[in-house]
Amino acid sequence: MQRIAVVGAGISGLSHAYYLKKRFPGAHVALFNGQKPGGNIATEQYEGATLEPGPDSYLDRSGLFNQLVAELDIKDKLLFEDKKSAKRYILKDGYLVNAPKSPGGFITTSLLFFPEKIRIFLAMRRKFSLWPTITLFDAARNVLGFSAAEYLASPFARGVYGSEAEDLEFSSVFPQLFAKIVAAPRLKTALKEYMLERKNFWKAELGEVSFEKGIYCFKGGMITWVDAFVKKLQSMNVEIVNDKIARIQTLTNGQLQVSSKAKQFDAFDHVVSTIGTADLSYVLRDFDKDLSKKVSELKYSPINVVYSGYNRKEFSYSGYGFLVPRKERASILGSIFASNVFPGRAADDTFLTKTMVSGESDLFKDDELASLAAESLSRVMKVRAKPKWSRVFRHTPGIPRYAPGYGEWKREVMSHLEKHPKLHFAGWAFSGIGLADQLESGYLHARSLAAK
Repeated sequence: MQRIAVVGAGISGLSHAYYLKKRFPGAHVALFNGQKPGGNIATEQYEGATLEPGPDSYLDRSGLFNQLVAELDIKDKLLFEDKKSAKRYILKDGYLVNAPKSPGGFITTSLLFFPEKIRIFLAMRRKFSLWPTITLFDAARNVLGFSAAEYLASPFARGVYGSEAEDLEFSSVFPQLFAKIVAAPRLKTALKEYMLERKNFWKAELGEVSFEKGIYCFKGGMITWVDAFVKKLQSMNVEIVNDKIARIQTLTNGQLQVSSKAKQFDAFDHVVSTIGTADLSYVLRDFDKDLSKKVSELKYSPINVVYSGYNRKEFSYSGYGFLVPRKERASILGSIFASNVFPGRAADDTFLTKTMVSGESDLFKDDELASLAAESLSRVMKVRAKPKWSRVFRHTPGIPRYAPGYGEWKREVMSHLEKHPKLHFAGWAFSGIGLADQLESGYLHARSLAAK
């Protein structure tokens, strides 16, 4: 019987364990849970509100999520974004401006000057030569223009990665799109091929999956998904081990053995690590010192989340929320109007906001971060309302930073890893930072192992 270990029980670990067991039903799959299932997903009920300190929704782009939800038997608990959250905003010159959501939106948006709107459409006919380490900001500036870099690329980078667009490597943030742009004769062809190939791949893999493109959550919060995942794995006879792996070694027969600080476990034919690079480096310290050192080089962007509940009579706003470009020099990255996005997130008389603040926060107390978020919202929204309550969450080390040089770092890590064909790396340090990236990574990794 083949034995497979998955280290880490975040969404990446849960996904890998699930799809590996589906591909290898006769194998013994063990999931090592060092802390709690779900990783950064940590739904909390507070003052009658549902708070999501980490990921608060899932953007389904392939149908894989909706297929999984049906397999987990929680379709009746699925929530789709409310129509009143349809509008997204970007802060420009101190005011909220509608963000474009379609090609036609680039014509009507006031984020861009008219000549730059023309430039975007002319760019579709051009070929662009981008170098591998070009930043997201420079790629947007070279292809779409300076305003697009400032008011589209910058808020995207800050809102999704918690980093500046100048500090992200375009080819690592969008690897498949980058490859298409470099190879295609014109930008329009690159975009069309990129979207078509992705659509056709998942259609071939999943068949016809009926789903509505958009963002999803669950009754009871994202933890509902995690709980259903764990329950399903248990029903599939996946062994869930509540112990943190501290060491790995190769046995004389070529198998890998993992150990916690207190216990040594039976050998495995394959080990998939989905944990963060700091923990991974520690696990590898005696196994492969060079690999351990290289893995430890990845940097992260700390993020602080401030939830606030306002009296709806004093402050409320339509839409999903807003992002803040670097040029606006605000103290926050943006804010989600959480009570607008999914029903039942807060009491009827409460307007719930989720505000993101970047950077190390050791010098600030919770009430100081809460005041910073409230004051920033007051300036942006032009209101004087004070929150009834606030709740602060700190994410350290934060989000992996796909900075210029990340691609080369990853290639070097994978080159080292070739010496250990039974060891595999996944998780947001290697497979993209979104929940969709983690779920798809688990599916594709299991598919790849099955093909071998």
